[in-house]
Amino acid sequence: MKIIELYEIKNLLDLKNNFNVLISCLKQAFKNFSAGAYTVPMPMHFNFPEFSSDSHLKGAYRQGSTDFVIKIANGSALGAEGIILVFDCKTGAPIAMLRDQGYLTTVRTALAGLIVMELLPWECKTIGIAGSGSLALMLHELILKQYPRCTVYGYARNQTKLTSLNCELVNSAEALQENCEVIFTATSAKSPLFSNDNFNAYSAFIALGSDDEHKRELSTALFTKADCIVVDSMSQALVFGDVAHAQRDNPIEDKLIELGSALTQKKLMGQKIIADFSGIAAQDVAMVEFILSRIL
Repeated sequence: MKIIELYEIKNLLDLKNNFNVLISCLKQAFKNFSAGAYTVPMPMHFNFPEFSSDSHLKGAYRQGSTDFVIKIANGSALGAEGIILVFDCKTGAPIAMLRDQGYLTTVRTALAGLIVMELLPWECKTIGIAGSGSLALMLHELILKQYPRCTVYGYARNQTKLTSLNCELVNSAEALQENCEVIFTATSAKSPLFSNDNFNAYSAFIALGSDDEHKRELSTALFTKADCIVVDSMSQALVFGDVAHAQRDNPIEDKLIELGSALTQKKLMGQKIIADFSGIAAQDVAMVEFILSRIL
C-alpha cells in the first residue's frame, strides 16, 4: 500500500498551476454523478459534543474503475484531520492511503463553489465570505486570484483570522448581505445567519459543507424567494443542511437542480440563486484519481 503524506499531496496537486485542470476534473465528476455513473452510498456521521468534534465518512465507486474510495474527514477544536483510502475492487486490498488531514476536502469544496460562480447569469462585482475556518480562508485565497476585479468582503465571529486578508471586513451577516451580490457561507452555524429574504436585484448564496443534519446558515424564507436552487446531490440535499430544513418547512423540491445537470446548461436561470452543497464522494474520487495519476 502506498502512503502519501500531506506535503506530497500538496506538491502533486499544485493548486496554483493546476487550477483549471482540477476545475475540469470536478465538473466532469459532477456531470457523471448526475448521469448515474457513480455508486455513492449515503454519508455516515459521528458527532461527539462532549469533545467538540465530529467525523464524516463518504465513499464512492466510479463505474468502469478498478478501485473504490473511502474518505474519513474529522473536525475538532484543534483543526481538521483525516485520511482517504483507496481499495482494489477485485481483491479488496488497500492500494493507497492519502494522509491529507482534510486538505483535499477543503480544496474540492471550495472549487465546487467557484464552479457555481461560472454559471451565474450576471457578471459579479461584489463577493462576501462568511466564516474564518480553513474553507473560508481557502475561498478568500482562490477568489482573490480568480476574481481580482471584484471587491471581496469578509465576516466571521472571530475577525482576527481575517485581518491579514485583502478584504473589506464587516461586522454582521446583515452587512455582508447588503454589500454583496454573491455570498459564500462556510461556517458551522446551526441557526440561520442570513434570514433577511430581501434579495438584491441579482444575488446568490453559495452554502458549502452542509453535510450535517444540524447545519443551517440560510433561512427558509430565502429558499422560498429563490428562483433556482442548485444542489450537488438531490438525495443528500433532502437529508442534510439548509435545503433539508427548508424542504421540511415549505416544500421547495420543484426548484432543485443538481450541479451536474446545471453544467449541461450555459448559465443558471433566474436572478435569485442559492447553491447548497453537502459534498459528494464523486468529488473525492476525482481528487484521488488526479493525485494517483501523478504518482502510481
